[in-house]
Amino acid sequence: MAIALGVYVDGGGHVSGHMQDVALLPEIEHVLMTGSEQAREIAAAMEKAEYVDDVAAVVGNSSLPAVMVLANTRDAAEVTLAAVEAGQWVYAEKPGARDAAGMEAIAAACARTGAHFTPCYARRTFPETREVKRLLGAGAIGEVWSFQANWIASQAASRGVDSWFFSREMAGGGILHWLGCHWIDLLSFVTGRRVEAVGAMLATAEERIDVEDVACVTLRLEGGAIGTIRCGYLLDPFEGYDEYQLMTAWEGSRGSLALFPGKPTKLRLRTRAEGFCAAGETQEIALSHQRAGGYALGLLRGFIEAVETGGSPPVTEDDALYVLRVIKAAHEAARTGQEQRL
Repeated sequence: MAIALGVYVDGGGHVSGHMQDVALLPEIEHVLMTGSEQAREIAAAMEKAEYVDDVAAVVGNSSLPAVMVLANTRDAAEVTLAAVEAGQWVYAEKPGARDAAGMEAIAAACARTGAHFTPCYARRTFPETREVKRLLGAGAIGEVWSFQANWIASQAASRGVDSWFFSREMAGGGILHWLGCHWIDLLSFVTGRRVEAVGAMLATAEERIDVEDVACVTLRLEGGAIGTIRCGYLLDPFEGYDEYQLMTAWEGSRGSLALFPGKPTKLRLRTRAEGFCAAGETQEIALSHQRAGGYALGLLRGFIEAVETGGSPPVTEDDALYVLRVIKAAHEAARTGQEQRL
């Protein structure tokens, strides 16, 4: 079984990678595109795609069960809301809306119509993430006590300070909205626990932008584990990530686990729990960085399967709303200097 997919493109993130995924999936037999001139060019280059000028022929078209939306966060939320109100399922870049209030409207529309919204928290589907989830769930480090997650990327100046990514009006926020959100989602996914308290310090180092480009966030999860997310647009020159710049780590009552998603991706497990390390108490596992598709093929496939079956997609509007509520709490904690409870 295969479906027709609508695609709205107008300057979103990772457009090329998402379009590679669409082209590769046999579960998508036809693509009807609209939006910007970029959408027209993509459609001309994709055998199973065609372009139409009329946005209403894609968004709100009952013959298209699902729509992919790739635009700045402000505009994407408006298109997403229109689509789910018409009963169409939507796959789009994270975080999905400028703020929690915007996502609450989308989630409410989903509840009314039975549609779903999937934000592209692609790391959920990566094999290394699945392995971390398995190890933590199996008790490889015992009870989780603490954690950290870092994402230190290239400076705003090298990315272009005029980009919508650095506009509060179009993006809603800065580094937390675009990169830190991945870690907020992943921490909950691999531990099965959500954030219940947040503290934060945020800063804007680049004077030509109006969103935070440095964030240090403290979190307490359900069950009591505490940890940090540190992220920033800070590196110049940037020649790729050192281990400490892109990583997550967990410490527990029986050991520790660290993930370095570079090339190759590495997992480092130290544990006294039985049955996990074949040689002594430390094991380092190198995982292939090669993944099929352009950006998030596994997540898109899971979304399409859910559209076809009516099941729940791998990530939903509820997950998107949760992440945006944590981000909102981080901004409020930074503004007031007080811990925020969720």
